[in-house]
Amino acid sequence: MHNRLLGTVKWFHEDHGMGVISSDEEEVDYFVTQLAIIEGGQGSLQEGERVSFEPVIEGVACWAFNVIREQP
Repeated sequence: MHNRLLGTVKWFHEDHGMGVISSDEEEVDYFVTQLAIIEGGQGSLQEGERVSFEPVIEGVACWAFNVIREQP
């Protein structure tokens, strides 16, 4: 199991079903797809929204999986 990270949604395009999350703990941005959102939602994220996620690195791509919205 991966350690969860906290981050902020930089952008999310509903039409394409993907976006980017900026990690608080690392200087890395993670790609996210609507299928990776597991709680609180409509399969979409909003810019500036706080989330936690499991980071996965595949080659040069960094992905966010099991994304959960954090309460303000």
